[in-house]
Amino acid sequence: MQKKIMTVPPSPPPPPPSPPTTSTPAPTSKINRKTMIALGAIVIIVVAVIVGVILATRGGVTGASIADASSLQFKADVTQGGNKTTYTYSAKNIGTSNAMLRIEQTGSQGSFIFIVNGAQKQAWAYENGAWNNFTYLYNTYWTEWNSGLTQYKNNLSHWSGSGDYTYTDPTTGYSIRVYSISVNPSLADSLFQPS
Repeated sequence: MQKKIMTVPPSPPPPPPSPPTTSTPAPTSKINRKTMIALGAIVIIVVAVIVGVILATRGGVTGASIADASSLQFKADVTQGGNKTTYTYSAKNIGTSNAMLRIEQTGSQGSFIFIVNGAQKQAWAYENGAWNNFTYLYNTYWTEWNSGLTQYKNNLSHWSGSGDYTYTDPTTGYSIRVYSISVNPSLADSLFQPS
């Protein structure tokens, strides 16, 4: 007769460990967590204050600074159909009757400098190595170049305060890149005289 062998089922796994009791947490864990939250808040406030001070003292950081600028200097590349013209604008006493503008233009048509001096109500143009007095065209020059400056200022009101600013002129379709922007630079009066 054969002996019947009985197999014994394996024993069940041990029960999982019971969760820690929540009745009284260690006092140091609450203090550390609260301290960390407080320190984090302090760091955020300090960083925000430092960034605010830096932005406020840089000058020209916001569009409002551009709008309220009394002097301005920048370069602009204007591209039309593959032809690029570069303008360097310098403006002083902006928004007054004594405003002075100097515009240096370089492109496929050559290099020119235009000066419109509101303090003296005079205008000059530099072409072919010589300065020409165009004071009799002062009003025309003023209207043309001041209008251009106003358009650049309006577009720069969207500028972040650093780096270049690029946009497409909605009227002409020209691609415009404005760079080397300096808000409220100190500009000598001699810059606005033919020399």
